[in-house]
This record gives sequence, structure tokens and C-alpha cells, in this order.
Amino acid sequence: MLKKFDTQLLLRFPLLWNTRFPYIVIVGILFHILAFLAGFWFNDFGKDLYRKDVYFYKHRDLTAFGIGIIGSVILLIWFLFYIRNNGFKSFYPKKKDDLFKEWWIVLGIFVFFSMAFFSVNYGSRYAARTVFSAEQLSRNAEITYKGRLLMLNDDYNKERQPESSYIDPVDSVYQTIDSEFFKYKDKEYPWKSMIANQDREVFYYDNKLDSLYTDQVRQLFYRNDSVQLQKILSQYLDLLKEHHLETNVTTALWFKYFYNKEFVSDVLIGDRRGNSYDVPEYLPNKKGLYADSYILKEYYGNLIMGKDAKVLHYDIFLALLYLATTLSMVVITFRISSLLQWFISIVTFMLLVIINTALLGFISDRVVGFQIFLIALLVELIVFLSLAFIARYRKNLSSVALNVIILGFTFIIPSVIAVFRNAFWSMQAHQFSFYSGSESYTLDRFFSDAAAGNLILTGIVMLLLLRWVRSRKALPGN
Repeated sequence: MLKKFDTQLLLRFPLLWNTRFPYIVIVGILFHILAFLAGFWFNDFGKDLYRKDVYFYKHRDLTAFGIGIIGSVILLIWFLFYIRNNGFKSFYPKKKDDLFKEWWIVLGIFVFFSMAFFSVNYGSRYAARTVFSAEQLSRNAEITYKGRLLMLNDDYNKERQPESSYIDPVDSVYQTIDSEFFKYKDKEYPWKSMIANQDREVFYYDNKLDSLYTDQVRQLFYRNDSVQLQKILSQYLDLLKEHHLETNVTTALWFKYFYNKEFVSDVLIGDRRGNSYDVPEYLPNKKGLYADSYILKEYYGNLIMGKDAKVLHYDIFLALLYLATTLSMVVITFRISSLLQWFISIVTFMLLVIINTALLGFISDRVVGFQIFLIALLVELIVFLSLAFIARYRKNLSSVALNVIILGFTFIIPSVIAVFRNAFWSMQAHQFSFYSGSESYTLDRFFSDAAAGNLILTGIVMLLLLRWVRSRKALPGN
């Protein structure tokens, strides 16, 4: 049955047969499923945090890298099937636009496989959502935040509390570094009081929740609500135990050392952060109290971020799209060239990239550097177009020139447009630079803003170039 399908595909749709498109699409779907499962299983959201590195997404990033390697191997195998007997493919395609359609199919294959990166992201986000229910995650995160406020008693945090000025969003109380006391409602407390604790490194709540939970803990101190304080401590210690984290602080010890009239104590609680962070040098902890509070906070922070993380990142999407376009250019130039022609084209193109990069990197004057860069691009474009037109009787030279134009077009022409665009803005500002008023406009930003137009323009020019290639029969084996 498969042989019959393959024969019908060859007779009725030779381009799809030539590119092995139906087969690679099936493999690509399986590859995306594998990427999703890898993102789901290889993540850092397990509940056991004993000796856990507090850097999250490490496994996911390694997984994405591994998926990239697997995808590259699959595409390499596809490429070997695709170029098999390449010298005899001068018989295909017959129509003038079929070569352009073939490039479009190749581009689609590379784009489809490159998007597996986001399948890994989606698998990781789905895994983050399955660790806890939404209600339990919210409850545990609240306990983590409030419990950590009760454990913040080390010189590092105490010295930072009066460092900067801020307005408390709950009480609209303006605190400054010149204030001798921490003011809360109608009372004044020393800055080293537990009621003044504020975790400035919390990043996983919005400002409203952050301030709300902080104020709720402060109200417990303000009202001397020992029952609720003990409840929070008990829940927090149970949560540490659930995640196999360590502390030698008990509710009895905490009330002994910290529950007094002003909630001030010279007893320190070491905040163990794991081996991946530079731990501040604490003063000698005579009581030897410690808690793995930072690791727990980091865990729930990344869990919440992972649950709501974006799967599709625009900048990464554009980078993968440009990469897929570049690889499709490399493949299609191999398709229309002999091995020697293709190799010379690649080497020539890489040398041009090195030269143009050097023009931008080694000239200290930015304005002069871009002027020379613009001139170099125009000269290179004219030279290779001339070689392609004039050297018709020299097939190898003409083919190499055409290949270099195809390889470089996606980046060379838009770069010229970007430079002209900035030059026009600069003429209005009476100076040639990459600044218009106070705004800096870089090539990277241009490639991002003009991505759609750039890819459409690339498609139009590729249609013309590949028609030109076909009309001149610049295919291997002719």
C-alpha cells in the first residue's frame, strides 16, 4: 500500500515526492509530540527540593537543546533522501515556478521543525499546571510568602529595610531612610522589628498581593495575634517538611526569641539559599538557627511563573523563522548546484559575512562604520549581479554568483534598506547617525519591526531568482 501511494505521489505530485513532504510531515508531528512529552517530563517542578539547585528551567533548557539535536539529525536524514540522485533532477521541475514551489516546501519543513521549541515550552507549562491545583498553589504560595516574612531576621535583610524610600500601597505611609522608626498605623517600631520585614526580592506576586500579604502579617504583629502567628508558623514548617527542606526553628523557639513588645531580637535566622547563589556573609549565628526559606520561595515563584508563562515568544519566533529561512536557502542552493559550486558559494558567503562584520566591529566611529558597511553591501550586490549576468557562458562562475545572492538576500537587502531608512531620518536631523532625536534605532530592531515585509520581499525576489535559475538551466546534470 505504501509503495502504491509512493508511486501515485511520484506520478501526480512530483514535487511532494521529490521533497518527501508527506513523510516528513508525519515525522514532524511525531517530533512535536516528543518535544511536548520531553518538556513535560524533564522539568524542575518536582516537590522534593532536598539539595535542589534553585535555578529553575535548567532541565527544560537542556531538553530543548536535546530536542534541537534530535531534530537536526532527523532533518539531516531527510536531506540525504532529498538530495539523493541530485544530478538527475534536472528533469524536475518542468514548470518555471516549480523550483520556487520546491523552495517554499523546504522552507515550510524547516519552519515546522524549528517550532518544536515551543512544544517543549508548552509541555513545561502544562507540567507546572499539574503539580498543584490552582487553589492549593495559591494557598501554598501565600503560606510561603507569609512564613518567609516571619523568618527574615538576619543582618543582610535588616540593613536593607531602611535603605530606600517607598510608599506603602496599603496604608499610603511614606517611609524614608531618614526615618528613625518604622511607622505603622499609630505606632512606631524600630527598623529591626519583625513588623518592618519586607521581602524586596519577591517577584512572583503582583504589587497588590505582595503588599496585601505583607500588611496582613503586620496586622498580626500590630494586634499581638499570637494564635494566627502560630498558625502561620505551623503551616510554614509543615510546608518545608513536605518539600524535604530543613529548618531547626520551631514555633516554641520563635515565640521565645521574637515575640516581645517591639518584636526585636538579636537572634539570627540563617537564610540558606543553596549552592547556586552568593550567600551574604552573616554575623556569627550564636543560636545556629536556619531555614531553607529562599529555596521554597524560589520554587513557588518559578512554579507560578511557569504556569502562566508565555509559550510563544515573539523574539524567539522571529529568530527561528530567520534561521529556517537561512537553512532553506542553503538547501535550495545545494539543490540547484553541483557539490563544488555549492561549496565555493558557501565559503564565499562566509567570507563576505566575516568582512562585513569586521567593517561594523573594528571601526570605532559608528557613523563612518555604517557608511562603509552600506557602500560594501552595494558594491558586493553589484559585483555578484554583474557576474551572474555577464558570465553566462561560464556556468560555474554564474552559478556561484547566483548562489551567493540567494544565500545573502534575506539579510543583505534588508540591511541596505535599514541603513537607508536611518540615513533618511538622520538627514532630517541634519546628521548621519542611527539616532532620530532621542531614539536609537538598531538593525536588530529593524529586522524585528520589518519581519513580515522582509519575508514577503524575500519570497518575491526568490521567485524571480529561481525563475532565472530555471530559465538558464543552471541545475546539476544539465
